[in-house]
Amino acid sequence: MGLANQSVTPGRTTLLDAVNVLLENIGEQPVSTLENQQIMDARIAERTLLEFHKEGQVKGWSWNSEYNYEFVKDSGTKQITVPANLASFRTDPYAYAGRFQLRGQVVYDRYKKTNILEAEITSLHADVIWLLPWDQVPEAYNRWTTIRAARVFAARVLGADALIRYSLQDERDAQAILERMEQQVDEPNLLTGSRGYLPFPTYAPASGLATRRISHGMRL
Repeated sequence: MGLANQSVTPGRTTLLDAVNVLLENIGEQPVSTLENQQIMDARIAERTLLEFHKEGQVKGWSWNSEYNYEFVKDSGTKQITVPANLASFRTDPYAYAGRFQLRGQVVYDRYKKTNILEAEITSLHADVIWLLPWDQVPEAYNRWTTIRAARVFAARVLGADALIRYSLQDERDAQAILERMEQQVDEPNLLTGSRGYLPFPTYAPASGLATRRISHGMRL
């Protein structure tokens, strides 16, 4: 530590860095590794971080959402099985009216009451949300997650708000930075929704900034 750091380019916050922020938040010493961790507080800190990291992704962001993603039916099982890190699966409601939904990792046909799909259905397209690992999401998201987790971790371990280093305002400030970056990337507006999509089937102001995602639009 010291003057040598002034010429060092800062890198991304690692999961280890974030765990140490949680530990320091309750007055504990930082750890040097997360492998074969024997310190109970460090293990709990890591679990808390990953809990909030997953929870925050489920709402869907520009960087973990994809539109019209194709899933191909397996010719042997006649099923569509999705990857384990899929958090949301939504087919076109105007084409299928909620007919196909996920049950576990397998697509289920609600009309036929089976996960064995008809012969004419060789694939399905859906709007999806992925759960991504720590090092594949934006730094601003990891920062927000770290502050959220630090507050909750301290409350769970210490049970005393007076000892918590990060406040709710810190969390809100980090969230505001994240959402500002999201708007700059996604470029939502009330008339056209997200970039590259028109509202469907008609003008829907409630689907603009409030929801940020137009799930079933037409490409420009």
